[in-house]
Amino acid sequence: MVVVRAFGWRRALPLLAGGYLIAWLAEWGSTAGPGVPFGVYHYRPSGLRSDLRVVGVPLFDSLSFTWLAVSSFTVLGRLGSRGVFRVVLTGIAMVAIDLVVDPVALRGGRWWLGSIYTYPQGSGVWYGVSLLNYVGWLAVGVAIALWTRLCLGDYPGSLRSPLTLSGLLLLAVMLQSTVLAALLGVGPSALGAVLILVLTGLLARRTAWPNPRPAELLVACALDAEAAACRRALGGPWERDPAHDLVRWRRPGGGVEVWATGTGPARARAAGALAPPGARVLVAGVAGALRDSWATGTLAVAGRLLAEGREPVDLDLGITSGLGALEGARLATIASVGAVVDDPRERDRLRSLGADLVEMEMAGWSSGRALAVGGLRVVLDRPSDPLGPLAGLVAEGRRGASPLRVVGLVARRPALLAALIRLGGRQQRVLAELGRAVAHAVPLLMGGEGRTVGPAEPVAGR
Repeated sequence: MVVVRAFGWRRALPLLAGGYLIAWLAEWGSTAGPGVPFGVYHYRPSGLRSDLRVVGVPLFDSLSFTWLAVSSFTVLGRLGSRGVFRVVLTGIAMVAIDLVVDPVALRGGRWWLGSIYTYPQGSGVWYGVSLLNYVGWLAVGVAIALWTRLCLGDYPGSLRSPLTLSGLLLLAVMLQSTVLAALLGVGPSALGAVLILVLTGLLARRTAWPNPRPAELLVACALDAEAAACRRALGGPWERDPAHDLVRWRRPGGGVEVWATGTGPARARAAGALAPPGARVLVAGVAGALRDSWATGTLAVAGRLLAEGREPVDLDLGITSGLGALEGARLATIASVGAVVDDPRERDRLRSLGADLVEMEMAGWSSGRALAVGGLRVVLDRPSDPLGPLAGLVAEGRRGASPLRVVGLVARRPALLAALIRLGGRQQRVLAELGRAVAHAVPLLMGGEGRTVGPAEPVAGR
C-alpha cells in the first residue's frame, strides 16, 4: 500500500508481480531445477506445512525478495545514488543482508521459524550457507532493482512514507537477525553484514547526484506521453519524483523540471500549489482546433487566454522573438475549459468568443499562487477531423488512457479499432513536434526575461 499511495496501482502491481516472478524463478531453479542461481538447496515439506507454496516454493519467501530490494533501492536513493550505481549497490546491499539472514534461517530449528530448508552435505562455506547462494542474491537483487527502476523510475528516495517504511523494515530485519545470530553462535555473520552495509552506504554517497538547483522553469504537461516527448527532446538523464497525483521529472543539476499533472484544471491548480516560489511555468501539450484553418500538427504559441468567469489575458511569453526559428508556429487564442469539448455546438460557441484552440490546463495554472509563463500547444484534432468517441479515452485527472478503458471501448465498438490505430500514429507525429518546440523554447525562457502572468480578474455578469 505504501508504493500504491506514492505511485498508484498501475505501477505498484506490475512491480509486485515482476519482482515476485524474478524471485520465484530463482528459487524454483535452485530447488527443483539445475541449481541456478543460488546453488542446490531443498525445502523441507515437514517444515512448511502451514505455509502457502507455489510449486514447492513458499509464497512469502519469494515476496520478501521484492520488499527487501525495493526498500534497499529507496534508502540508497535517499543517500543520493542514481542510475546503474544504484542498481548494483542494491544487489550488494541484498547480499549484505543475507550474510546474516541465511545463517540464522538455516538454524531455524532452534527458534520459532523451524527447519525449513537444507544444503547438500559439505556445500556450505559461510556458517553452513553455500557461497553460490550469495552470487544468486547479487544477481536477483540487481534484477529486481532494474525492474523497480523500470516500473517506478529513478525516484530520489525522498518520499516520506516509502522512505520511512523502507528504513524501518531494513532496520527491523537487521536487528532481529543480529540478536538471533548472537544467540545462535553465528554473531560474526551479523558483523560482516553490517560492515558491508556501511561500505555500501558510503559508496552510495560517493556516487550521489549533485543537489539540484531550485527549479527556474516547469514544463507542465497533462499526460505522461507529453512529458516523455518533452524529456526526450530536452535530453537526459532525468529522475522521477512522484508527489501526490502528479509526477515530477528533474535533471541532476536542476533548473528545469518536467511535470505530468493529469488532465483538467483541478489537477493543474493542485500542481500549482506545489510549484516552487518564483518558478515559471510553460504549459505544453496537445489541443483541439476550433477552426479548420489550424491543421493537425500545427504548433501554437498561446498569445491570449480565455477562461470562463475571467477576463481574457494577453500572454507575453518572452519567446515570441524566437518564433522565426520554429517553422510553422502561430500565435493562438486559447480557450481553457473544465472538460473535454467534442460537441460541435460548444466548439462553435468558443469559436464565437475568438478562440482558436481548446485545452484544459492553462486556466488552472494561471490561478492561485502559480504563475504561468504561457503555453505551447500542438493541434491533435480539428472540426473536420474530430476525435469522436476517442475523446473520452483519458478520464479527467488521469495522465493517460487506462488499458481497460481502451479494451472496453473497442470491445463495445470494434469498428473504432482502426480509428484508434490511426490516432496512435497521429499522436506520435504531434508529440514529436511538441518535443521540437519545447527543446527550442526552454533555453530561450531560461535565459530570457519573459513576463509571468498572474491570476486574471473575474468578469462581472458572466
